[in-house]
Amino acid sequence: MMPATQKYEVKFLETVILSLLLHASLLVIIPQMQLDDIVVPEILNVEIDLTRPEPPKIIEQPKKIDPPKPEKKPEPVKEIAPIQEEVIEELPEPIVEEITEFIEPEETAPIEEVQEYIPPQPSPEVVKKVTDSYTNQLTRAIAQQKKYPKIAQMRQWQGEVLLNIEIDPQGNLVKADILEESRYKILNNEAIDMVKRASPFPQPPEELRLKNFTVLVPISFKLE
Repeated sequence: MMPATQKYEVKFLETVILSLLLHASLLVIIPQMQLDDIVVPEILNVEIDLTRPEPPKIIEQPKKIDPPKPEKKPEPVKEIAPIQEEVIEELPEPIVEEITEFIEPEETAPIEEVQEYIPPQPSPEVVKKVTDSYTNQLTRAIAQQKKYPKIAQMRQWQGEVLLNIEIDPQGNLVKADILEESRYKILNNEAIDMVKRASPFPQPPEELRLKNFTVLVPISFKLE
């Protein structure tokens, strides 16, 4: 077989030879062509008239005459009714009678002032005696609600708390304040809780039912 490089050289030579033959044939054919077939353009003579042209004549058109408008007939004048004068009747003057007699007003019975009933107040000695008796009653009712805190028992904590208790006439607790507290907060809190658990208290005596009152209740925490 022919090598690839040799094959490409043969094709390149053939292409060069064909190109040379084509150019040689053109050199032979072109000089023999007839130049008669070439068309020469004709020269045209153009004359320009530089004289000034006359302006165009304007033909006036006749003006249109509008037909006369018909005259408007005057509208008939409406008759105005005569204004009637209002007749104002004069009112009679009021008759004022002079009062010569003076009528005295009738005497009315004076209104008696209603005084609020105030029940008799008990003497201070009676109030103190009744209060001491009721305080002992409250102390026993509160002592029944005592729950000695376990932590205080384990650590041998003891103390006494003095409470100021406000009670309404029906025996309901209004508030409880600590006047003298113990060294231990847990005992102070237990004293307040005892009072809340014992409320409502027994009904107070008649001498203490007039208004809210306060009693001092001592609560003691002692280990036996």
